[in-house]
Amino acid sequence: MQGFRYAIDFCGLKDLGFNGFPFTWCNRRPSEQNVWVRLDRGLATVEWMLQFTTCRIHHLDAFHFDHKPILLISDSEQKMFYRKGRPFRFEAIWLKDNSCKKVVKNSWQEVCDPSLVCLVTKQIINCQDNLRIWKRDTFSHVQLSLAEKLKELKGAEERGLYRSNPAHIHQLQVDIQALCPRKKLCGNNDLVLNG
Repeated sequence: MQGFRYAIDFCGLKDLGFNGFPFTWCNRRPSEQNVWVRLDRGLATVEWMLQFTTCRIHHLDAFHFDHKPILLISDSEQKMFYRKGRPFRFEAIWLKDNSCKKVVKNSWQEVCDPSLVCLVTKQIINCQDNLRIWKRDTFSHVQLSLAEKLKELKGAEERGLYRSNPAHIHQLQVDIQALCPRKKLCGNNDLVLNG
């Protein structure tokens, strides 16, 4: 640890401070054994800090991990990223849908700006906007379709179609199984099928 502190001093790095919850790590132990500390931080030279005066480190929420992620963002960018009061969250499971990859690739190619920092910021925002539209257009019908198929399957089973029309029952089961991963892609992982 002393070597790390020496390297920070040698490079002339200063702590950027932060906004948000004061700690970034928790050991997740019960009661008195629970420890919260600020392990993660942003460092920069004085010259950098003078060049980018509105940049701040934000401690973000992470409910399933022991570390809270940190985000370096300028005050003006913060307004763009946190539009509508809720930050955008990319779901990694979306990558299982091939059309998501196209949306991301096309979003990064749409924006042109000579300033590299502005370019990256605009591309991220453009990608967020396009992914929101893609998610709405791609998945808004999934939950409704799944509920309809489950209701239809239950009705078919109650009417005894498993004897007279087993192919129909099988097709409904196939349709439901196809919709289940898409429901997970929507961000809803609470589906329980009673068979």
